[in-house]
Amino acid sequence: MTAVLEVSNIKKSFGGIKAVDGVSFDVREGEILGLIGPNGCGKSTLFNCILGQLTPTDGEVKVDGKVVTGLRPSELNRLGVSRTFQLLQVFPKLSVRENLILAGQEHQGNMMSRLFGPSDAGLSAAADQMIGFFKLDHLATEAAGGLSYGQQKLLDAAMAFMGGPRLVLLDEPAGGVNLTMLGDLKERLAAINREKRATFVVIEHNMEFVMSLCTRVMVMAEGKLLAMGTPAEVRANPAVIEAYLGH
Repeated sequence: MTAVLEVSNIKKSFGGIKAVDGVSFDVREGEILGLIGPNGCGKSTLFNCILGQLTPTDGEVKVDGKVVTGLRPSELNRLGVSRTFQLLQVFPKLSVRENLILAGQEHQGNMMSRLFGPSDAGLSAAADQMIGFFKLDHLATEAAGGLSYGQQKLLDAAMAFMGGPRLVLLDEPAGGVNLTMLGDLKERLAAINREKRATFVVIEHNMEFVMSLCTRVMVMAEGKLLAMGTPAEVRANPAVIEAYLGH
């Protein structure tokens, strides 16, 4: 199976602190990979090194075989790499549809084409498709700021998939979402993976969410890769249990 993302020996230090210490893994096409670990283990720093928010101290990142280490987030976005953040990135005064169109614009063209192209960048149809896919039809014209937190999380995820990205990295998509909306979010992410062969990586503290959604799970502890395997293998790994619960 083709690797969409290859991460080799990534390291990131802040002064004498090794936040990420030689982590290597790949993400296969059509896979949902979960990334878990105790607070402060380096998950978000690793994400930011992959996505261009931080420059690694050492190591290499490839997308579809092309070295992308050190590229800016905007450059990665145009290569088909998208992400969400722990904090919602929706525009509260824009409608659900307008938020999706704006997100789609980030994947196409340059500033001139955005200024002088169609007002919706030709993305209305794609936005409506994503609205239907994430079951937001009844909210399409509503201002995003008026949605519930769980609905905004659905919109945030839908925005990340606009433009048909090759790879999406989701940073704590389940955080703060109630059980009903959490089930909707998980079902929609599983469906977009199943029906559109979407490839994505999920950082999450909600263990049940990760274990029931992901095909493989990687565990970090103290900046290092501690374990990798199926959800069942990770659950049964004594090193993982110790990392979370102690001796």
